[in-house]
Amino acid sequence: MPSLALRQDCTGCGACAYRCPKHCIHMEADKIGVAYPRIDDSACVDCCVCEKVCPIITPSLLMETRKCYAAWNNDKDERSTSASGGIAIAIYQEALINGMVAIGASQNADWTVTHKVVKTPQELTPLKNSKYTFSSALEVYPRIQELLKVGKSIVMVGLPCQIAAVRSLFGEHTSLFLIDIVCHGSTPTLYLQQHIQSLEKMIGEKANRMSFRSPEKGTENYFFTLYNNRDEIIYAKRSIDGDSYNIGFHRAISYRENCYHCRFACPERVSDITLGDYHGLGKEKPCSYSEKKVSTILIHTNKGQQLVDSLITKGIIFAEERPISESVNGDAQLRRPSPKTASRYDFEKYISNYQGDFERAMGRVINMNRYRENRQRIKETPQRLIRKIMNLIRLDYIK
Repeated sequence: MPSLALRQDCTGCGACAYRCPKHCIHMEADKIGVAYPRIDDSACVDCCVCEKVCPIITPSLLMETRKCYAAWNNDKDERSTSASGGIAIAIYQEALINGMVAIGASQNADWTVTHKVVKTPQELTPLKNSKYTFSSALEVYPRIQELLKVGKSIVMVGLPCQIAAVRSLFGEHTSLFLIDIVCHGSTPTLYLQQHIQSLEKMIGEKANRMSFRSPEKGTENYFFTLYNNRDEIIYAKRSIDGDSYNIGFHRAISYRENCYHCRFACPERVSDITLGDYHGLGKEKPCSYSEKKVSTILIHTNKGQQLVDSLITKGIIFAEERPISESVNGDAQLRRPSPKTASRYDFEKYISNYQGDFERAMGRVINMNRYRENRQRIKETPQRLIRKIMNLIRLDYIK
């Protein structure tokens, strides 16, 4: 009987389910909404193909970073509506112009996120901006195989674990350009669905679409935003404003378990190109421009370099070469996975106790955080000041 990746390591990429010749592996969500593969023992023939294509059991080759750029899209409109510097959309557009196919994450009407194949510029908009929830690439694997079979060139943008799965499934192809995003972690879609349902009930209006980094509020400000069917904003809050989903995501509380053990959160990458927000810009080498809305581009292969060179030569993007160490040192996710905190352990307990109820679990976590913060403030208050306060209280009591 084959052994699949342990639950603490499984990324939910679905490579095992796709490659199984007997179709006896299926992705199923557990009681708290996390998808894992399950083997039908009665149909399994012990071929162990699933183990061979699993990027966790059979690790993918990690490649050194050759160059680092600070970059942005020279199209101001594209840059303003993109999560960072708008580099991904520039790559997609260039790919389509050159007769290639683009693959990226798109949100569906039920708030799930799946990878889609795009062949025209008009279809690109859903691929833009961040999606801070679990995305499934399983549905796109057959399309990749079909396209490669007929000699079609592909550009795919995905999470590092998804790119590792694609590389494991299809190997090295000169016509397959793989781009990974610097990833903090992936939150189960069930939590997002529950959060939106809770907000709709509170607001008294249905949401027609949502954004994790609203262009109207400035994508650099991380507003969780809901829009009605007239495309009006009906809700917009950040972590600091108390939005529970943002708190869960941006404080690394509500990710899949594997995200805290991620094997791809390191300077070496599985892709041709890595994209992300440029954290640490100017820390090791002076720069003359604002750090806002600037992307980092990390090059790992000749293919990746050629693609970026083409964008620079045509004036599609601005790109300045920077020290690799500046980007790596500036972004913890390029050095290690998100750490498990006391809040994460609280969340694990509450999400289990409340049988997957995200809002109740996060509510308890937020209250526990307030308690810890207040306790820490008391600890940090000078004893001399505490004595003065106590004396004032006593004097007031005597009077």
